[in-house]
Amino acid sequence: MMHATTRSLTLSWLALVVLTLTGALLGEAGQPGFWVTLSVAVMMAVKGRLVIDQFLELGNAHTSIRALMRLYANVIPALVMITYLFGPQIARLTAL
Repeated sequence: MMHATTRSLTLSWLALVVLTLTGALLGEAGQPGFWVTLSVAVMMAVKGRLVIDQFLELGNAHTSIRALMRLYANVIPALVMITYLFGPQIARLTAL
């Protein structure tokens, strides 16, 4: 019989594999656009949360540490979406 922690890690690892392969498939076959970018951003957030909670073992860490790491895992996908939606404007603002 599989221990609960081992089962949880195994399921998390399988989810990470599925999300990674799905992202690779989207990258190869998907047409660039809002829905593909949103899907990738959501997958990034889910993968970040899984890694933080399961593999970095921060699920039971001090509330502030856990919150900062979870915030980081959500800021990066949000930046991906902001870049998709406002890329040309950001490029103009940051051009020399």
